[in-house]
Amino acid sequence: MSLNTAKVKTRTVFGIVCSLARMAFGIQWIMQGGFKITAHFNIAGLFPSIAGNTDSPHWYKSFIETTAVPYPQLYNILIPWGELLVGIGLVLGLLTLPALLAGFFMDINYVLSDMVYIYPTQLAIGMLLILFRKDTLYWSLDRLADFLKSRKVTSPNV
Repeated sequence: MSLNTAKVKTRTVFGIVCSLARMAFGIQWIMQGGFKITAHFNIAGLFPSIAGNTDSPHWYKSFIETTAVPYPQLYNILIPWGELLVGIGLVLGLLTLPALLAGFFMDINYVLSDMVYIYPTQLAIGMLLILFRKDTLYWSLDRLADFLKSRKVTSPNV
């Protein structure tokens, strides 16, 4: 086996592994969003814990008080549906970079809110997937769309 062939094989295996990691990460987001949707998520119960914890920065508490507290119904929709849509995007590999960035943004907010569940781990995984985003597209609708765009489709003259 030549060095070039070994490189291609390694790259292919790495692309498959990164794609599977992206899909597993997406399934996790789908499960979280789906649970919140079916459990009728209500963010209003989290506001006192965010305001009362000592780990959240003061600027973040102020941000929550001015943007989320006045509009809990909006956030009751945005959070679970955002998680679900991020998950769908990651599983399908559709709009992968925007989905990864939205998930990263949500994870940062969860960590700043002192919701230390699996969010620090998700933050690290999301960062790795963003860094290796070209490899995460090995099996994806984004890659299929790029392939179809790159093909020149000629229509017969009528």
